[in-house]
Amino acid sequence: MGKIRVRHQGNKNIYMHNDLFNAVYHFIEQIKHKLETGDKKGITFEYMACLTMLAFSFEASINFLGHKLIKDGWKERQPFDLKVTEILNCLELNPDMTVRPFSSIAMLKGFRDLIAHGKPIEVEFDEELVAHDEDIDRSIDLSGMWESHCAHENVFNAYDDIQEIWTELLRLSHLEPFESTTHGASGLTFLGKA
Repeated sequence: MGKIRVRHQGNKNIYMHNDLFNAVYHFIEQIKHKLETGDKKGITFEYMACLTMLAFSFEASINFLGHKLIKDGWKERQPFDLKVTEILNCLELNPDMTVRPFSSIAMLKGFRDLIAHGKPIEVEFDEELVAHDEDIDRSIDLSGMWESHCAHENVFNAYDDIQEIWTELLRLSHLEPFESTTHGASGLTFLGKA
């Protein structure tokens, strides 16, 4: 069997927000399974990973919309808040960012920054406690600020909110859902024997 020469032509559109949101879905399913089975070992880390991926997927979605809607002027490296504002303005959407679902954007951004820019926190304390012997707890709270975000309701609300926001942004963009998914096509043209 001899070799042949072919021309392979095509295109591919790889949209990272899809992969990131698939990771979010994976973590949501893992969390649901842990809750159903009562095995909560490591669930806080599942919450952490889910929120991190959710924050990344939302920013990637904003970058996708910027790429599609603001062609020449889109600056993917500009600050997150400016990107969100630019997309919302482009889509003529002026939501109340202090209430759900849009309040989840600021929460996710804050969480993402805590994780991405993790820095040491050193606290000294000297306090006097008055309580019954059995009520005195001598343990030190070593939880980080990020852990307060990792509550069940917070994670699932953010998940629902970002899905709702994405659906609305996609609708207003007049892009078809297919246009936002990773896809490609190619074909071969026979050129001759090698």
